[in-house]
Amino acid sequence: MKWSGGFLLVLVLAGAGVAYAFLHTFYPDPPAAHYPPPADAATAQRQDLDYFRHYLELDRSYTPQARERAEALRREYLAQAGSLSPAAFALAVSRMAALADNGHSRVHPGPLSRSQARLPCRLYRFADGFHVLRARPACAELLGAKLVAIDGHPVDEVAQRMYEYFGGPRNHYDQFAAVFFLESPPLLHAAGLAQSPERLSLRAILRDGSERELSLAADPPDPDAPRVYSDSYLSPQRIENEAADWTALLSADAPLPLFLRDYATPFQSGPLEGGSIHYVQLRSNSDEPGHPIGEFLQRAEREIVAARPRAIVLDLRLDQGGNLLKTTAFMRRLATLTDSIERVYVLTGAWTFSAGNVNLALLKEHAGGKLRVIGEPVGDRVRFWAEGGTLQLPNSRLAIGYATGLHDYAQSCFGQAGCFWILWLYPTRVASFEPDLRVDYTFDDYAKLRDPVLDAALARARERE
Repeated sequence: MKWSGGFLLVLVLAGAGVAYAFLHTFYPDPPAAHYPPPADAATAQRQDLDYFRHYLELDRSYTPQARERAEALRREYLAQAGSLSPAAFALAVSRMAALADNGHSRVHPGPLSRSQARLPCRLYRFADGFHVLRARPACAELLGAKLVAIDGHPVDEVAQRMYEYFGGPRNHYDQFAAVFFLESPPLLHAAGLAQSPERLSLRAILRDGSERELSLAADPPDPDAPRVYSDSYLSPQRIENEAADWTALLSADAPLPLFLRDYATPFQSGPLEGGSIHYVQLRSNSDEPGHPIGEFLQRAEREIVAARPRAIVLDLRLDQGGNLLKTTAFMRRLATLTDSIERVYVLTGAWTFSAGNVNLALLKEHAGGKLRVIGEPVGDRVRFWAEGGTLQLPNSRLAIGYATGLHDYAQSCFGQAGCFWILWLYPTRVASFEPDLRVDYTFDDYAKLRDPVLDAALARARERE
């Protein structure tokens, strides 16, 4: 008994040691920021830039050349400390982080936008360009309009120029982050793309085909603004903490496509086509308030087993990631839950990101010839860096995500520095995340309440393709 107890203690200690090493390797905390209260803006910026050194140490996604360039920029900005406006300083930090060219390594755009003045319009990037989906009274006449220029610059040129401050896969930036820059006069002014930090001149094509130019003053910074990304604007539902004078393009009772219904509910499961097809939607890979994902997946499995559908449609278009371990078992066995399943159609888009892409990798590995991917390209690469945490600069309070774990779903990364240990349990050999059938989602689809991506999947399911 003494020997058994000692052996058990060794196992417990070994397990604790492995857990500590895992957390220390992939989820290290930034060091504490010990600086005296700054006497002026120059000191505050120097302190922030000094503390940013730790970001360059924590984030492992930089190439040696990119890290060297970021450090050179940091020294340049130190010499300019005090001469940079808050917006210019934010762009300076964003530019250094963006040199990692990794979707998880970036200044978080939500907190950044809440700290800056912002237009009374909310934009969304469809396959055919940027459109206004929400507006306050000052911007109401542009609801539904396609934005074509900002202060005389073509909007695509502005988006391209601001990409320097985000990096990572371009389509993910376009969908996820570009609007935060385009809606911000101070950030565009700091980048040399706007004449004023307080207002912008927008040229847009209205829904009737006419062209309109409108000069709009920005709303002041609002730290209590809704903590959402532009995918939430697709739903006409009122957003939490949204001011009452915001108007959505679509009416609240519009018969929305399935993937946009009840946007407060992150998961959906149910039969289509009389039960021959079963639809499952994930907009997250984690537990959401009031919606534990484990319970949802168990229910979805029971429904599929009971219904014995001929095809599964798994909608990952709005799955921005989370905890990959929450869904691994479901993805590995989805195609074989019943012997009735002939096809699994996975719907993807640029919002499909991080653990959302791990879902796709596991399905490609385990669903075999049953899998068909339909939609737009996902928002990340087959090889990327994730895990890590957030470093916050002490004075500007800019929040910057750093990545510490290498994910490679094309080939094993074991033996390479930073390879995420968990991947040993889930090996995959995925050549590409590109869709088998490219189907774009346009503004016209949205305005006319169509879903061409789901329609394409259902058409192929009927034809057993």
